[in-house]
Amino acid sequence: MRFGLGPFAAEAVGKVGATEAYEIISDAVVLAENLGFDSAWTAERYFTRDGYCPSAFVAASALAARTDAIRLGVLPILGLSHPLYLAEDAATFDNLAAGRAIIAPINAVAHEIAGYEVDAGEYADRFQESLDVLFSAWSARPFHHQGATWTIPAQLDGHTENTTGTVTVTPKPVQFELPVWLGGFWEEGRSLAAHYGLPMILGAVTGNSALGELWDHYDARTHREIRAPRVLIRDVYVSAHGNPLDECGEAFARQFDNYREWGLWSGDTSDVAALAADRMIIGTPEQVIEQIRELDEAHGIDHLICRMHFPGMAFPQLVASMTLFGREVMPVFKMPDLPIQILRGV
Repeated sequence: MRFGLGPFAAEAVGKVGATEAYEIISDAVVLAENLGFDSAWTAERYFTRDGYCPSAFVAASALAARTDAIRLGVLPILGLSHPLYLAEDAATFDNLAAGRAIIAPINAVAHEIAGYEVDAGEYADRFQESLDVLFSAWSARPFHHQGATWTIPAQLDGHTENTTGTVTVTPKPVQFELPVWLGGFWEEGRSLAAHYGLPMILGAVTGNSALGELWDHYDARTHREIRAPRVLIRDVYVSAHGNPLDECGEAFARQFDNYREWGLWSGDTSDVAALAADRMIIGTPEQVIEQIRELDEAHGIDHLICRMHFPGMAFPQLVASMTLFGREVMPVFKMPDLPIQILRGV
């Protein structure tokens, strides 16, 4: 099993301002690389009260400058702005990261669609068309595109004539085949992941009880000959103390209040313990190991992305949780046959 950290969003909550929030991301990802995490992730949302990162590629580029080996995943919103912008940003970022990028487009939510003056009824088609443009733009050859929303090149009256009828996006990604996963946070995203044979990320809003049905549905619709990696985002908190939920429950619930406001989730945060039981990995290292093992045995998780920093969490608290996870939990799944004494360095 591989382990990721994030997705980070740089929310400014409580005593943590925007500048400090981005500093926390950068320092946490440096620590993650040292602890042996395989990937780190940034996400974006628009028009939020808490300053949720609106430019995941910019944030990820800062991480690329401070790290050497860890894979850097980006979850950009697709389908609102012109897809060539995202194609260029992704290709440039893969060069800045020396070929470490993973791109995982996600869907916009209602207030973002309205903010960009996009017809909600057309959004799903715009998302798929944008995905097609990305693949064409990253190919080795010049391309043209004629779709319901975008024509590339536009060839409008008054434009300088394009004699070839094509465009070329440069630079090209460093990776011959830039890894593209899809956020399975909405039905259309899950359907497109199966249609294109792309790995699907299931997110924190999907409870453990629903995972099997969604992956079975994906497997039944995809044309892949080899099973796609199963990627799961889970909120994770590790503590040596008796009741870890007391340490992070308020911040954890705050994030789900945001999900409800954005229309991504319709549950209730009044019972934090019940919410955490179906959507969170939390406890002592031994308890966390058991919870991950249960998920893996039930679903065959290939890449577990651990969101360990909740809005407003102080950096020392994050460091303590990450360190326990990196030293006591990850080695059990990365090197399961080694004696526990060696795993713990004693």
